[in-house]
This record gives sequence, C-alpha cells and structure tokens, in this order.
Amino acid sequence: MTRNPYAAGVDADLTRAARHTSVVRQVFYVVVLLVALTGQVLGAHEALGIPIGFAIPAVAALELGGIVVLSNADVRRRLGERATASRLLSALIAAGAVAFNLVSHSNPLMAAFFAGMSALGYLVWLMHTENQRRDRLRATGDLPPTTPAYELLGHWLRHPALTLRAKSLAKSNPDLGLYASLDAARTQVRAERRQAAIAKVLHRKIRAVVDPLTADIACATYSMDEVAARLAASADYDALTLLIGTDLHPTRLVNTDADLIAQIEQAREAEAAARAATHTARAEADRLSAEVATAVEALNAEHDRRAAAEAETATALARADAEGQRRAAADARLNDLAAQVANLRQGRQAAEAETARAVESSAALVRENEELRARLGEAEAQAARLIEQAAEAVKPARATGKRQPSAADRVAKAIARSPRASDATIAARLGLSEATVRRHRRQAVDSVSTAVESDKTRAGRVVELSERRDAAVA
Repeated sequence: MTRNPYAAGVDADLTRAARHTSVVRQVFYVVVLLVALTGQVLGAHEALGIPIGFAIPAVAALELGGIVVLSNADVRRRLGERATASRLLSALIAAGAVAFNLVSHSNPLMAAFFAGMSALGYLVWLMHTENQRRDRLRATGDLPPTTPAYELLGHWLRHPALTLRAKSLAKSNPDLGLYASLDAARTQVRAERRQAAIAKVLHRKIRAVVDPLTADIACATYSMDEVAARLAASADYDALTLLIGTDLHPTRLVNTDADLIAQIEQAREAEAAARAATHTARAEADRLSAEVATAVEALNAEHDRRAAAEAETATALARADAEGQRRAAADARLNDLAAQVANLRQGRQAAEAETARAVESSAALVRENEELRARLGEAEAQAARLIEQAAEAVKPARATGKRQPSAADRVAKAIARSPRASDATIAARLGLSEATVRRHRRQAVDSVSTAVESDKTRAGRVVELSERRDAAVA
C-alpha cells in the first residue's frame, strides 16, 4: 500500500493533540469533581446537618468510590476478565452520588446542577478508560482497526450493503483504504455471483446424471474459484463478440424475420448446389485420374516395347561381334592356307565354303537391319501418338483444376496437332516468341528423340559392321 505523504505530519499533529487533550481532560475532570464534591458537601450539611469538616471526607469517599471501583474493573478487564460485578458496583456508587446530590438540596435547580456534574464526571472517566482499553486491544490485535470514513450520501445511502461489506473488508485488511476496500467489495460480490451461477449450472449438470445428494457433494467438493478461473482462461471472447456483432448487424436490424428466413433458405440452397458441384467435380476428377492412369500404363507398355527393341539390338550387335570373330578366324585360316602352298586345293575349298557362310550371314544381317529400321519408324509414330494422347489427357485434368495451361503445355498441344508446323507458325498461332516455342519443342521431343536416336545409332553401327564385313569378304 502506498503511504500518504501527509501521514508523517498527521501523526505528529495527532500526538500533540493527544497530549493536549489529556491535559485538558484531567483539568476538566478535576473541576467537575470539585463541583460535584462541593454539591455533596453542601447537601450533607443542609440535609443531614453534618459539619462541613466531617462532610468533606465522607462525600469525597462516595464521589470517588465509583471511579476507584471502575479503575479496578478496567485493570481486571485488561487481564482478560469480564469484571461484571466491579462495573455494576461502580455504576451503583455513581448513581448513588447523583441521587444524593439530587435529593439533598432544597433548590431544584441547584440539585439538578450538582447531580449533573456528578454524573458528568463519572461518564467522562468511563469514556476515558474505555478509550484506553480499546487502544490497548487494537494494539494487541484483539480489536479490529479503525475503518475508512465512508460518505453518507455517496456510499451509505446509495450502496448500503456494498459499503458494509467494504467496511468489513477494511477491518480484516488494514492496508485497504477507502476506495480499495470498495473495489475489493465489488470484486467479492462479482465473485459470489459468478460462483453461485457456476454452482447452479454444475449442480444441474451433475444432477442430470446422478442423484441430488451426490450433486450437492460434488458442488461442495469442487472449488468454484478454480472452475471460474479455468472458464475465464478458456473463454472464447472472439466468438462471443462475433455472436453479438451478428445480432447487431444492420441487415439483421433492418430485415424482418421472414427476410432472414428466406436468406437462410437461399444460403442453404446455395450450399446444396455447391456440394452437388463439388461432387460432380470430384467424379470428373476421378474419371480423368483413371484416364491418366490408362495413359501411364500405355506409356509403360511402350517403354517395355522399347526395352525389348533395345535388347534385340544388343543381340544383333552380339551376333555382329561373333561374326567379326568368325571372320577373323577365317582370315587366319586363309593366311594358313597361303602359307601351305602344298595344300592349296584343300585350302581353296575351305575358303569357298567359309565365303558362302559369310554371304549368308551378311544377308541375315541386312534383313535384321531392315527390320530394325521398320521398328524404329513404328516407335517414332507410336511416340508421336503417345505425346498427342498425353496432351489430350492432361488438358481436361488441368481444366478441372481451374488453372490456365502453361506455355509448355500449349506448345506441346500445338506440336501434337501439327507435327510438321514450323516454330514461326506455332509462335504466331500461340502469341509466343519463336525462341520459347523452339525451347519447349526440344523439351517435349527430347524424351522420345533420345530413345529414337539411340536406336538409330545402334542400327547405324550394325549397318557399318555389315558394310565392313561385305568389304572384307569381297
């Protein structure tokens, strides 16, 4: 709690005022006691005929007896006792002194004056002892501290219950000031209302599942403060604000309930139409996916056929190598025949037979070369058809995805439609540059051209080997 900067000065003024009040109170009590004692002495002298010298100690004992007994009762109460008998005896003695002053004077005004002074002296001493007792109890913590001074109109009359609660909180926590205690009281009221509401809802929810007694036990067991804290931590203020904002929207304030119902029906119909369109689009996408899968299978089959052609080409190359080896053996044999002049006839016959076999092998290689060229032509035609089919399969799939075709897709489709068209013609038709068309043509054809060129290279090697073999045989 922030200390008031004027507290030091106020404490000093309070100390000086307490000392000054103590001196004034003592002087006042002595004066009142002397006046009351004078009245009792005069009353004893007039009513009882007691000499003044003997009356002074007698009435002084009566007047001071109540104060002495009251002081003894105050000491016993400080020790923790109630001292009821001492307080009653003190009150009776003071009442007797007041009654003696009241009945002992023949003048009613004088009797009332002296009786009032006697009662005033006792009451002043009684208030002094009670003040000291409360100060001691407050210092030891047995009495609550003083509470802030709440306003009569602004607090007590307008909010009596809240002010009473704030006063109670200020007693339990002296650090709370005037406005802090009021804020704490408001917070406590809100917490109690929140706890009551949460307990009511929790009791209803639990009672719907178990018996009422178990629901009461559960509500008494769970901490409503903890439940409220977790509810506040998990509260969705954005959704609540949106809910209230929806109710306060101008269209909701202007339109009638019938209009709102019609708008809701329209929204539901639009949602149903959107769902139907989505279902149709999904079916179309599934169909296109099946077509793409079929095209992929066809491409895989073509790849397998191409692999088979490559295997056949490799076989032909192996045969050509074997034929070359056989030709080398024939050359060796011819050299041997030339060295063996004596066996010329036998060597010539063997050479002719070997030449015949070489001619037959050459014819077989020529036929295989022609077959390979025919297969290469078929592979090129099949690759062109596959490119066209892939372009046609990709076109609806991309249209279903609601995306504009890229330049590569457009060039691929144009090439598939017009394979013999030049780059300038395709560029003018698609609104692209000739360099872009040329680049995409290379990218589209490279995948097929590479395999075709590989097959052509192998076939060329076969032809070259055949020619070399024919030249060697000749």
